[in-house]
Amino acid sequence: MDDTDCRAATPVVGPRRVGRHSNRLRFKGRTGRLRPADYLPLAGPMALFCIAHLLGGAANPTAALWFTAVAAAALPILAALEARQHDLPLVWPGRTLIILFAAVLVVAAWTLVAPASGATSMSGGEQEGRAAITLDQSSTLVEIIKLCGLASVFFLGCFEGIRTRRATASIRATLTVGVVWATIGVILLALGLQTRLGGRLTGGFLSANSGATVYGILLVLSVAVLARVSRSLRFDRRPHRMTALGAAFFCVALFTGCLLATASRMGVVATALAVIFFLAWEALSRKKRPSNRTISLTVLGIAVAMVGIAGADTLWARLDTVDADAANRGIIFAAHWRAFLESPIFGHGLGSFTAINNQQMTPENYGALRTIRSTHNVYIQWLEEAGLLGAVPMFALIALIITRAVRRSGRLNTGATIQRGLIAANLVILAHGMTDYALQVPSIAAFWAYLLGLQFAYGKGRRSN
Repeated sequence: MDDTDCRAATPVVGPRRVGRHSNRLRFKGRTGRLRPADYLPLAGPMALFCIAHLLGGAANPTAALWFTAVAAAALPILAALEARQHDLPLVWPGRTLIILFAAVLVVAAWTLVAPASGATSMSGGEQEGRAAITLDQSSTLVEIIKLCGLASVFFLGCFEGIRTRRATASIRATLTVGVVWATIGVILLALGLQTRLGGRLTGGFLSANSGATVYGILLVLSVAVLARVSRSLRFDRRPHRMTALGAAFFCVALFTGCLLATASRMGVVATALAVIFFLAWEALSRKKRPSNRTISLTVLGIAVAMVGIAGADTLWARLDTVDADAANRGIIFAAHWRAFLESPIFGHGLGSFTAINNQQMTPENYGALRTIRSTHNVYIQWLEEAGLLGAVPMFALIALIITRAVRRSGRLNTGATIQRGLIAANLVILAHGMTDYALQVPSIAAFWAYLLGLQFAYGKGRRSN
C-alpha cells in the first residue's frame, strides 16, 4: 500500500491472513501507487481557486460568472482526464441533500417571478411597489447561477473524495498549491503591489480578513497532515517520510505566519479554535497515549505560534480598536436583522444586499452602513436575503453534510486523521462567518464547497484508490 496508511494492510483472503507482499501483489495493476503525474489533475481545483484568490476572489459579477462556468466544467474534464467515468455514480449525494438544495433554488427562483404582494412583512403589511419579491432581479439571477456552480464544485470534491488514497493526495496537492499562492501573496506585500495596502497581507483579496479565512483553513489541514505523518514515523522511518514531516512542518509555519500577517483578529481566533478542536479530537480518538514525538511537535508548534503572535505588531495594534469595531458591527447587525424581520418568509432576494443596505440607512447608522459590501455575518445575510424558506434548507444542508462526514470518520480504517482535519477546518468558516464576509467571496465559497465534498464522500468507495 502507499503512504496513506500508517501500517501495512493485511487483508483476509478466505480463512487465512496474507502478508504485506501478497497484499501489494493483490492491488498491483489495479490501484497502484500514485505517480507524480497523477497529482496534476488533483492540483487543478486548488490552482483555479488560487488564481481567483489573487484576482480579488472573483468578486466582480462578470468575473464570478466566468469563474462559475470554469468551475462547473472541472468535474467532466477531470473525469475524462483521469479515465474514472465509472466512479461518477458514486458522486450521488443522496435524495435528502438534493431536496434541500432544490428547495433553496426554488425559493430563490420564486422571489424572481412572484409579485411583491406575495411577500408580507412582520407587521402583516404587504410589500407593494415592486415587480417581484427580490429587490434586485439581476443579482438574484447571478446568485442562482453561482449556487449551481458551487453544487458542481461540491460534486467535484465528492469525486476526488470517494477513494481514500486520492482524497489524501488531493489534500497534499491543495497544500502544495496553497504554498505557492501564499508565497506569491507575501511577495506582493513586500513589493507593495497588493490591491490594498496598510501593512496587512491580503493574498490578492480585497480584504485581509478574507485572506485570513483561507490561510486558517490551510493551517488546520497542515496540522492534520503533520499529525498523520508524525504518527506514521513510528512504523516507517524511510527518508521520504522524514521529507514529508519537514514539508508538513514548513506548511504549518508558513500558513501561521501568513495568518498573523493578515492581522485578522477573528481569523486568528477562529483558526485557533479549529486547531484546538482538531488536536483534542485526535487525542481522544487514539487508544494509546500520544507519543513523545507528537507531544514535542505540539509544544513546539504552540511555542512558535506564541512567538509569532508576540511579534505581530499590526495584530496587537488592531486589538486596541476591538470595542469600537464591535460597536460598529452591532449597528450593522441591528439594521440588517431589522431588514430580515420586515420580510422573514421569502427575504428580499439573494444578492440584494446593496438595495437592502440602502433601504436601512438612517442618519444615525449612515456612518456604519455607507461603505460596507456585506452584512459581515453570513447567517444574518442569508436570512435577510433568502428568508426562512431559503436560509433554513441551506443551513440544514451544510449541517447534514458535516454530520455525515463526522459519522464517516468513525468508520475509516485509513485517513481518519485527514478527515478530522477537514471537519475541523469547517470551524474556521463557520466561526469567522459570524463577523466577516468570506463566504460572500466566490473563490472562497468554491474552495469550501470543494472541501465539503471531499469530507462528505471521503473513502466512500470500497477500494482505497
